[in-house]
Amino acid sequence: MIDRLNRVFPPLERTLVGIGDDAAVLQTPPGGGCLLFSTDAVIEKVHFTAATPPALVGRKALAVNISDIAAMGGVPLWAVVNLGLPESTAVSYCDRLYRGLAELAEEWGVEIVGGDTFRSPGGVVIVAPTVVGKVEKNRYILRSGARAGDLILVTGRLGENPDRKHLVFQPRVREARFLAERHPPSAMIDLSDGLFSDLRRICAASGVGAELDAAALPVRPGVSKKNLPAVLRAAGRGEEFELLFTASPRRARALLKTFKSSVGTEVTVIGKILPEPGRLELVDFSGRRRSLPVSGWDHFKA
Repeated sequence: MIDRLNRVFPPLERTLVGIGDDAAVLQTPPGGGCLLFSTDAVIEKVHFTAATPPALVGRKALAVNISDIAAMGGVPLWAVVNLGLPESTAVSYCDRLYRGLAELAEEWGVEIVGGDTFRSPGGVVIVAPTVVGKVEKNRYILRSGARAGDLILVTGRLGENPDRKHLVFQPRVREARFLAERHPPSAMIDLSDGLFSDLRRICAASGVGAELDAAALPVRPGVSKKNLPAVLRAAGRGEEFELLFTASPRRARALLKTFKSSVGTEVTVIGKILPEPGRLELVDFSGRRRSLPVSGWDHFKA
């Protein structure tokens, strides 16, 4: 297995020692800055099924971690991959899984420099990459910086092709770097567990509340804006991996002028930050205020 991986992922110029030793030896980013580490596992029967093509399993496993690096305003550099397999797994399944991972790694300039393989006694496939990235010391973006009066924005469309998007989405690295370099958000997160769930995380970390405008939510075409439950279902799904961020009204106006023309992705203002911690509201199509829906993915929720 290790020999196969060495052929798929040869070391490049930033790697002093790659796959095959107890640890990878990595050069620090030129010019200093901060290294970013992210790890997020994908597990059969939770994030994909036995019928999911293994190349897409590998791709998704790396993509969700690259998305986390993007949400910090950074650039992915290296990854190690932990892979748990049932003992009956065919070698060809491993090859295809790693090929899917390798293709996305090449696209984003990520070097795979090690990892671990182990038997999964539960009979499911577990893929758990750890990604290292870099970001300038003055440009990393946290969840905890939202302030009262900030606008809430989101990239892309929500609820789009839900059965496939989570397998083939593009991590929003270019979008995040455009923001970090030109219009730094006050807070940012990627939508892995759903709009309402992840907005709650920003508000809890920042000690603020939020108001969302249901009519402004950028849901996929075909969802009637007259059907509030359908709009909320489309917007509240997990595994969107769009960027949810906050910015002052002045900064938001400036980035809206050039965001799509610069990176090719839509961005939409969907609400504003409120000063009262825990005040989480949704303004429906009639202007009535409701409590923000409690929805989104929770691994441990019955």
